[in-house]
Amino acid sequence: MNQVRISSHYRWRRLLPPDFPWVSALLGGLTVLVYLGQVLSEMIFGVDFPALWGVKFSPWIIQQHQYWRLLTPMFLHAGLIHIGLNMWGLYVLGPTLEQLLGPWRFALLYFVSAYAGNALSTLLSSGASLGASTAIFGLLGAYFVIFYVNRDYLGAYARRAANQALFWIVVNLVWSLQGRIDLWGHVGGLLGGALFSLMGGPVWGDFGGKVYDYGARLLALRDHRPYRDVALAALVTVGVFSGLLIWRYPQILPF
Repeated sequence: MNQVRISSHYRWRRLLPPDFPWVSALLGGLTVLVYLGQVLSEMIFGVDFPALWGVKFSPWIIQQHQYWRLLTPMFLHAGLIHIGLNMWGLYVLGPTLEQLLGPWRFALLYFVSAYAGNALSTLLSSGASLGASTAIFGLLGAYFVIFYVNRDYLGAYARRAANQALFWIVVNLVWSLQGRIDLWGHVGGLLGGALFSLMGGPVWGDFGGKVYDYGARLLALRDHRPYRDVALAALVTVGVFSGLLIWRYPQILPF
């Protein structure tokens, strides 16, 4: 019995290596499952019930206090091209950022960015919108901030990475100027991811102080960012975008 368990465990470890990006894979898999649910709903009932229940629609958020719509749009998509582009962005950016941040901090980044994007869209746009692009823009913003902040320690590599991220940010924002795209959702996600990473992203270096383990696999980089800073970064980012909403629309509060 012991030999069977060891053999099975060994094969499992070979199948899924220790640096497998669990959070990125789970987010991508869940998003695809929700999209399949949307397709089936339209095929069976003639109505996309998941989108109807979860799309970002400002009047329902502000007047009817349907706050879940500030997060649920990140799992909903309007077609194969839409979900394909967003999942490609998650595939390109997610595993690297998950290794740099660690799984739970990466998950926080993804959700906080989506919230910030949908909150700014609610603030500045009354139309309906959906898609994971709010979170993907947050990953772009985080990628830029992380390497820019650590440019002195990582040198030329960090400068090249930050410049590449800045290039793709500009390209995608210009592309977002098309009429049917939620520009403010993209801008909000970008700003939310950047703010979270500025306050809670990794600070690498060889200087003194405690080193923190976020579950990241790139152990050669010594992260000196305290856990409390990460929690504070999430609270501040959500608080800033929530505060803007409440300031502009006091009726969004349930009392």
